[in-house]
Amino acid sequence: MRAILPIATVVIVAIVGVGIFQLLSFPMPWMLGSLFGVLLTQLIWKIPMKWPVMMRNIGLLIVGTAIGQLFTLNILVSMKDTLLFMLMLNISLSVCCFGLAYLLKIWAKIPFATAITASIPGGLSQLVIFAEEQENINVAIVTFFHVIRVLFVVGLIPIIVSLTGEAPESVIQSSNNVLHNIGLILLGLLFLPIGKKLRLPVPHFLTPVLMGLLLSLFKVDLAPMDSHLLHIAQLCIGAYIGLLLHPKSLRLPVRVLIGGISSAILLLIITFIIAEGMVLLFDMDFATSYLSTAPGGMDQMGLIATALQADATQVTIFQLFRMLFIYIVILPVLKWKIFK
Repeated sequence: MRAILPIATVVIVAIVGVGIFQLLSFPMPWMLGSLFGVLLTQLIWKIPMKWPVMMRNIGLLIVGTAIGQLFTLNILVSMKDTLLFMLMLNISLSVCCFGLAYLLKIWAKIPFATAITASIPGGLSQLVIFAEEQENINVAIVTFFHVIRVLFVVGLIPIIVSLTGEAPESVIQSSNNVLHNIGLILLGLLFLPIGKKLRLPVPHFLTPVLMGLLLSLFKVDLAPMDSHLLHIAQLCIGAYIGLLLHPKSLRLPVRVLIGGISSAILLLIITFIIAEGMVLLFDMDFATSYLSTAPGGMDQMGLIATALQADATQVTIFQLFRMLFIYIVILPVLKWKIFK
């Protein structure tokens, strides 16, 4: 009973948050309501709260399956025209992040290797693990910077997109194919060991995405994801993100706290400007362009794209390319002696 109570508390707080956000007509209430409800409760009241990683993974499987249903070989082929742009985009963002890291090193007196690892907009868990493996990187600072960035990106981007008035309404249609959807999710779970064996980044998300692509190659008809299942996914992931910012993480030096918040806001502004340019270059809607460039995780941006009815496949491809660029190019560079 004691083990279940902290989880039940999170569920109750998340649902209350969802209800409040729905009453206030805020965008994405199932994700943002649960996120901020859990976050504020954790920071204000000292009550036991726990959210197993398994619950987040269930949400990722649902979102990955929903996006996998949209993937086709034609979509991948059509993205060849943007490959050069994606490469230049990631090089430019990396240069900006290195410059930001240098400023953080001087102003907040953070070791350069720590500042760079904290500034690069990659996956939260992957970069924290990388930091733990390096002797010269402060893991606490890296964790704080990435958690703050996730909270800002996930919390603010849906609001920014809704304020532009260019995004489709955040309405997900219900379907009568719940059993069909659950079957696909379970199939993705069955293929999960293969995704882990291939060392896919965020395997709970990418495995069902790739499975959906394979099924489309065999001309298998896939029913749209039911809205109730997507709401469950948003709540599962929102509650998980809300618990990331522990009160203990706010005990860092004030300059580090200010640096983390400032860098998150600066990256949001930079990617906002880039997204506006992409709207003109590629004739895409602003929601898709901003989610494609935003410094968030591939899974989180995919979830928001699905909820806002943006082009989730394009968002996933852009975010996947950036993640691969960081792992193949940036992280090996950080191991050079110059950054020691």
